[in-house]
Amino acid sequence: MGLSLSDVLEKFRALNHGVSHIVADEKYSMFAKRTISEAFMKARRASGLTWEDTAPYFHEIRSLAARLYTEEKGKDYAQKLLGHKSSEMTDKYRDVRGAEWTEV
Repeated sequence: MGLSLSDVLEKFRALNHGVSHIVADEKYSMFAKRTISEAFMKARRASGLTWEDTAPYFHEIRSLAARLYTEEKGKDYAQKLLGHKSSEMTDKYRDVRGAEWTEV
């Protein structure tokens, strides 16, 4: 798509222009979980896309990314991608909670 991470974060800021809780955490230079989830929801709604069932949430996409990158590049890569300090937290994102396909 030709966008850097800073471009994407800047677009999130623009979507939430005037909302006082949109501030980067200066210690870690990242957005609060609530902020990025809310911005994702706003962007998803603004896209005009529709879903038959429930629209995806930001953390569902992170979970999918964790599983796909674990398969392709390994657990350590997925953990670094998600920015987790512990592998236990990344394991929570990799857990499909019974939603995987069953082959018959």
